[in-house]
Amino acid sequence: MAAKKEDEIMAEYLLKGGKMLERTCRTCGCPMYEYKGKTFCVVCAERERETGGKDALQKKTKPRSSATSEGTGAVQGETGTSVSGDTAGLADELVETIRDLCARIRAEEDPDRCLALMDAVKAGSEALQILHHV
Repeated sequence: MAAKKEDEIMAEYLLKGGKMLERTCRTCGCPMYEYKGKTFCVVCAERERETGGKDALQKKTKPRSSATSEGTGAVQGETGTSVSGDTAGLADELVETIRDLCARIRAEEDPDRCLALMDAVKAGSEALQILHHV
């Protein structure tokens, strides 16, 4: 059985009474929904159901870096430059998001969507560079 398209999944939840929210999913980029008192990404939930939860097990996130034992509050970023403790968590999130976007680009068949994802990677990379200079 073929997997449902993202817009088909979202349309189903709208018809069921779900409310499309302004926020987007960090994993797939689709709008988040409020349905039966819960807020979640209906596309990711449907994909997880289709694969029987296998994707969720494969996408476990890596633990975040912690401050160094010397108590300086700095951690090593991806590029080897030091990032202050205040921005280290944000830098780690950006790196993980960029990795997720790159994985989506590799799997994307729609050239327009691929270009949009590539723009997001560029913006994330620029933000990461700015954080490393803070």
